[in-house]
This record gives sequence, C-alpha cells and structure tokens, in this order.
Amino acid sequence: MLRAQFLICYNKIKTKKHIKLSIFDKLTAKIDKIVFIFTVLVLFFSFYFVYTLKQSYAQKETVQSLDNALFLTRNLLEEEQQHALSLSLLLSQDKTFLEAFYKNNRKKAFEIISQKIESLKKLQGYSFEVQVHDKNLHTYLRSWDYSIKDVPLASFRKGLVLVKERKKPLVSIEVGKRLNIKAISPIMKNGSFEGSIEVIENFEHLRKTLAEHGYALLILLNKKYLNIATTLQHHPIVFNKFVLVNDSYNKHSFQSLKNSDLKNLQSYGYFTQDKYAFSYFSIKNFENQNLGYFIVVFENSTPLILNTHDEVITQEINNSGVIIQ
Repeated sequence: MLRAQFLICYNKIKTKKHIKLSIFDKLTAKIDKIVFIFTVLVLFFSFYFVYTLKQSYAQKETVQSLDNALFLTRNLLEEEQQHALSLSLLLSQDKTFLEAFYKNNRKKAFEIISQKIESLKKLQGYSFEVQVHDKNLHTYLRSWDYSIKDVPLASFRKGLVLVKERKKPLVSIEVGKRLNIKAISPIMKNGSFEGSIEVIENFEHLRKTLAEHGYALLILLNKKYLNIATTLQHHPIVFNKFVLVNDSYNKHSFQSLKNSDLKNLQSYGYFTQDKYAFSYFSIKNFENQNLGYFIVVFENSTPLILNTHDEVITQEINNSGVIIQ
C-alpha cells in the first residue's frame, strides 16, 4: 500500500518536472529563434548599410571624375581657341607676309604662309591650316590648295562678315566642310580693312591631350549640317540625329554611346552606359547656336544612374572684342 502511494507521488513529481522542462525547452527554442532572426536582420541591415555607403561613395567619386573631365575639357578647348587666335594674330602682322599680300604676290604669300606653318608645327606640335581672304571676303589663298582663289564667302561665312564690320578678331567653333576651330584676324592698313587671315585647327591635339589623362573624346555634330560638312557625310550616325566628327576614336566607348539614349541631352551633364561614364557639353558657334556636343568618356566599373544637369551657356565678348565660345 505504501509502495503504491509512493509510486503515485513520484510519478506526479516526475510529470510536473517534465512539464516544467517542456515549457523551458519551448521558451529556450523561442528565444533562440528570436536571437537568430535578430542576428539575420542585423547582418542584413549591416550589409545593406555598407552596400549603400559604398554605392554612395562610388557615385560621388564618379561625379567628381565627371566634373574633372568636364572642367579639363572646357579649359583645354579654350586653350586651343586661344592658341589658334594667337597664330592668326601673329600671321596677320607678319611683315614679310603683309609685303607680299599688299603687292598681290600670291605665290610669295603662299610660300611664306607654308614656311610659317611648317615652322610652327615643328615648334609647337600643332596641326593647322590657313586661309587668307581679300577685302571683298573672297578667297585669296588656302595653305592646302594654291589653285583655289576668288571664292565668294560672305553669303555663308557670317564670321568673316562680322570681323570686317567690327575690325576685330574672332575665334569660335564653326561648321565648314568639317567642324573646326576658326580664328580670324583682320588685316588692317592705315585703319582700313584690307582682308583677313584665318587659322583653322581640328580637335586632334585636344583628343590626344585628353587621352594622356585617361579620357576618350567623341565629338558629335547635328546631322542637319551635313549639307555643309560634306567631308563627314560617310561618318557614323548616332541616334539618327548626330554624326561623329572624329577620324580617330575609341570604338568600345563609341559603341556604348550608340546604346545610350541621347534624346534628352541638355547644355551639359553626365550619364553612364555599360561600363562607361560620359560627361558632355554643347558646342556653340559665335551666334550661340547649338551645333552638337563634346563627349568625354572614361571607364566606370560601377554602373550608376546619374541625372543630367542643365546650364545656360551664353556668349562672352572680352574687352579686346574677341568673341569666344
């Protein structure tokens, strides 16, 4: 009898202990589950924070690089224009050239100009051409073709007309058979306009300088000017709106550009495509007309979505009356 009562009491105690252990196990399992979920959440948000921070830093770094590319290109372009202007002014005041020009000795003037070009090319490493116009704004001579003369230019060369009217030099980017920097200086005699001399530079020196800094240059001209820029008629077309001006260019970055949406280009801005980042600004002539775009490219390992930025670019005339875009 006593044994039976003892067994009953023992079993009750054992059952209560088992119930307590079962509750403890469940509570422990629940706590473990909460700790696990909390740990996962902490790790997730930690990784997300690090990723976001890394992306933010990468975006800032890319924007800074794009700003640097934009700033460098604008400065180099201005230097190119000032260089062309300096050459134009130098040649317009060269005594030996002026003597031949005033005597209407085309052959002598051509020889002098050719010698000056070769000398300056060797000295400065720039490639350029020269055109001389008479007082009626007809072609007097061209450094690349002696046989061409007496071509009337006033009807489609507004820059020449402006130089004659103001009797002041002008430098700008203009559309001719190609897209070039053109610096025009008047030839004056006793206060009278006798003609003008024009230095024409392409953008090859600018492209090479940017390449030394790790940037590729792509120059786009609105294809509506192809009726004037006849030498570009067989160049690649981009987005059915622009023609590529470059003879030399990075084919991979150009292909990436072709895959980009160029519908919303503004005065200047940035965008990325594939593994490349692009910085651009519009090309303006001396009448402040938009001709196309300079696009600077560099490889960007982190594809980012960048908003374009707009800026009003206005024509500036410095104190000397030299119009520069």
